[in-house]
Amino acid sequence: MSRQAVRLARPPRFGNGLLRERGHDGSLLVEIEPDPLMGTRQWFNFRAQAPDGATISVVDAGATTYPYGWEIANVWVRPPGQSWQAQKPAYADGVLTFPHVASNAPTGYALFPPYPVKKLAAIAEQTRAVPDGEVIPADSASRRAPRLSLGDLDPSDAQVWIICGQHGGEHPALWFADGFLNGLLSTPARTTCGKRFHVVPIANPTGMFAGHLRTTDAGLDPNRHWGDPDPTHCAEVATLLEAMTETGVDMLLDVHTDFEMDHVYLDVLEEWMETHPQLVATRERFEHALAARSPDFAYGRRFPWPSAPSPELLAGMCAPAIERRFGATAVTMELPVGRYRNADDVPGDWTPAKSRALGSATATVIVEDL
Repeated sequence: MSRQAVRLARPPRFGNGLLRERGHDGSLLVEIEPDPLMGTRQWFNFRAQAPDGATISVVDAGATTYPYGWEIANVWVRPPGQSWQAQKPAYADGVLTFPHVASNAPTGYALFPPYPVKKLAAIAEQTRAVPDGEVIPADSASRRAPRLSLGDLDPSDAQVWIICGQHGGEHPALWFADGFLNGLLSTPARTTCGKRFHVVPIANPTGMFAGHLRTTDAGLDPNRHWGDPDPTHCAEVATLLEAMTETGVDMLLDVHTDFEMDHVYLDVLEEWMETHPQLVATRERFEHALAARSPDFAYGRRFPWPSAPSPELLAGMCAPAIERRFGATAVTMELPVGRYRNADDVPGDWTPAKSRALGSATATVIVEDL
């Protein structure tokens, strides 16, 4: 068997995976590259070429940031010329193993289907083409993330911010942003609903493009720097906060991905934030309305905090910081990445289509129900 037929390569964007060893039987032993400074790791995305019967093993899966997540994880596979397909890997003794599915042909493998950036470019063109649309492009020099704005043009109306992709491996959140934007574009009522929407699909472009799990390319977790971000230290957050200060913020939805939980949920911190009752009431209306419109969202699902978050953590996280700074309704939503349970506890696989559908339903809720 030719060892030259065994290869592993990383895509130019969103790639992660290091070939540690090639077996004589064509097997590939792969490691996930850790984020700089923090060392966090979970996300992988690579292309492999190997003979029939070869297996691929992620040998450091047990040492990743969220090891319990492998119990419910899928591995997404993209054979040449085909679309992404989910398969269930084996996980034992800290090693994640799955078969290579296309003999001697480069095949993509990822924890979740990476979001195609060309789709975002197409949505940006649609946004530019409508009278209420505005696109603020990414700026690599200032580390400014791209932003697409739609809705009522009256500056006195409510300003709604949707932040996605703060962490590098959160591709379900990017697909959510795609669904949210498409939902807005297909809803004429957005222009008369008394709200202006500012959607940031990829809040951490440098980290996402580098294939990191949580950090920017400089090794910083953006969701720990919202209290008082230094433009020279965490410009990704500082530029967003500057833009928010210009528009104001009445509602924020910060969308993430949870690698261990098996359902969509809200991370509600109101009891430790002493949140104003009016903001709590708005969050509850949002949550009830979304539960009525989405089969994948159930009212009351929460992150099980074992103890109160520290004041430092609350000061640095996006939603608590925005609530304090602007007096806004600020909600953190977490999406699953593998096998999940819908609102009726029916099991299934979380997919890009489900992220998009939830994003579209969320846009409808904020336009029509709030």
